[in-house]
Amino acid sequence: MWFENWAGWFTEAANALAVAQLVAAFVTAIATFALWRVTRVLAVETKTLAAMTSRPFVVCSLESSPASAIALNLTLRNTGNATAFDVKLQLSPALEKPDGSPPDDETMTKWEISLLPPGQILTTQGVLGPTVHDKVFSATVSWASLPGASVRESLSYKFEPKDGFRGGFASKGVHHVAEELEKLRKQLTKT
Repeated sequence: MWFENWAGWFTEAANALAVAQLVAAFVTAIATFALWRVTRVLAVETKTLAAMTSRPFVVCSLESSPASAIALNLTLRNTGNATAFDVKLQLSPALEKPDGSPPDDETMTKWEISLLPPGQILTTQGVLGPTVHDKVFSATVSWASLPGASVRESLSYKFEPKDGFRGGFASKGVHHVAEELEKLRKQLTKT
């Protein structure tokens, strides 16, 4: 009996329309809540991604020098998208002086610079390739996102100078090419 009353109530057009509207409103409410949650998660992730991509990231390496085919330069690179401030580098073991003489501190080479803009390279010291070619260096680079900030980011890693050594004509500077041409000219005049 109650089933017949219930079925009869649904057969009336106005009642069936009211139930359909109630179901549609409930589905819309659930979909709106799900969309709000997804949008909130995406907004948080976008904010995190924006913060992560607008940071400095500084690395150092020994790379072939354009000054000599056997020389290497200690270079600092900011590969990030923001300026690095108060950059500090500690390199162990210490690099020899550019003239090949032993360093003042045998254990560590230290460098400090006030800022390094994004995409910039700073060549700090030259060293003869044969004296460091087979060594493994431990580098610790630290920097701040703001000048004088107490929060610093740091990166520690090991590298080998032979990874950045190209040698030969590919790394010779213009003055070396001129010297080579001068030698050839002198040899031609002698013959």
